[in-house]
Amino acid sequence: AMFDILESDIVVMQETKIQRKDLQDDMVLVPGWDVFFSLPKHKKGYSGVAIYTRNASCAPIRAEEGITGVLCPPKSTTKFRDLPSDQQIGGYPRPGQLSGIVEDMILDSEGRCVILEFPAFVLLGVYCPANRDESRVEFRTSFFEALDVRIRNLVAEGKEVIPTGDLNVIRSEMDS
Repeated sequence: AMFDILESDIVVMQETKIQRKDLQDDMVLVPGWDVFFSLPKHKKGYSGVAIYTRNASCAPIRAEEGITGVLCPPKSTTKFRDLPSDQQIGGYPRPGQLSGIVEDMILDSEGRCVILEFPAFVLLGVYCPANRDESRVEFRTSFFEALDVRIRNLVAEGKEVIPTGDLNVIRSEMDS
């Protein structure tokens, strides 16, 4: 019912806080829609991104979990960035583009990004880390760095890019 009210072809959700083991068809599947998830690998009830696409009018040609390309597609042991070029979304950070303060696999372990490629554009659904205390500053900075590099690389490849989601950025104290 909610999806009918929205009258959208794409719905991006953040903070899904679902574990893979808890995914049940009746909870996540919506008739007439496809869903793409990024779920945390280790922390329970934490973060998570889901993108729903109306399958009759808005089917992606490629889907990817994570921002850096180091994760593998379902039922595969090949990283997204190591797939044949015709199966990649592209724009992966190249050696030297990231500071390396936080490893790529760690950046992609918290369920913070789903990337979908459509014929006319690439859509990023993100849930960026919050700036709650000093313990997460390096992770947050590294995630934003990877997001920036990935978007810039995609644009350099001639792709239209639409970033969506929760950036966890406040302009002033009044916004918090």
